[in-house]
Amino acid sequence: MQAGVLDTPAGYKIAFKEFAGIKSIKDIVIIVPATGVKQSYYFKFADFLRNNGYVVFTFDYGGIGESRKYGTLKGFRTSATAWAKNDLEAVIRFATGKYPGLSLVLIGHSIGGQLIGLAPSSVQARQVIIVAAQNGYWKFWKGGARWRMLFNWYFLFPVITKIFGYFPGKLLGAMEDLPSGMVAEWRKWCTTPDYFFSDYDRESLFFDKIRGELTVYSIADDDFAPEEAVDWLAGRYKGMSMNRKHLVPADFGMDKIGHFGMFRSTHKDSFWNMMLVDMEQEDNMVK
Repeated sequence: MQAGVLDTPAGYKIAFKEFAGIKSIKDIVIIVPATGVKQSYYFKFADFLRNNGYVVFTFDYGGIGESRKYGTLKGFRTSATAWAKNDLEAVIRFATGKYPGLSLVLIGHSIGGQLIGLAPSSVQARQVIIVAAQNGYWKFWKGGARWRMLFNWYFLFPVITKIFGYFPGKLLGAMEDLPSGMVAEWRKWCTTPDYFFSDYDRESLFFDKIRGELTVYSIADDDFAPEEAVDWLAGRYKGMSMNRKHLVPADFGMDKIGHFGMFRSTHKDSFWNMMLVDMEQEDNMVK
């Protein structure tokens, strides 16, 4: 694993790691993180892919993990859109520039699967894999979960962020701390039925411009990504053929999987191998 730092057009730096393939390199893989999740969460999965012949890049969004610019996030300016059009875009350009001629696979977890469609260079991908990536509009949730989402978006996130100048996710035991600009934009999306699609004209969105295979995973016991919300987002990748999988814990002899379970090393022989097979089947079809 090699560590690096990228200068970005937005004027801040982001940290990344490169896991260089130990065999003949098949493709470039970029893992696009969930909200408030450090790139280190995906290191073991990245190393698994490296051992299977891929060169893999992970990174921290601006203000997260190793990309955090200050001891406090007060005054740090970024947004959810910038995470896509600046941060992810910078990583794609760097990776494809370093390994010209290799195909690109983008693996987006949760918001990562959303932001892929906002990054212009995502159109280079031959495959997109989205794991628990969804439309975050609160009405996709049912029952008590819907009330929780309403509380989050109309009270918890805006009020706490205003008090601290950023969202103190670590203090609340929920996630990494989040920059205020990102929270404000994310909150707006999650209170809008069309999510961010009504914020952009067609030329600023790249979902329907990506070709190749889309692999979509949803998880039955996922409290953060209802199946219907995952289907909604997947339907925006209109130019791709879809491989759709809904995972039920009991089918794998498990009690739970949840929003984050697919990337845990305890599931190496199940979910990691499943994703690897999906990647390599499509790779063989392309080549």
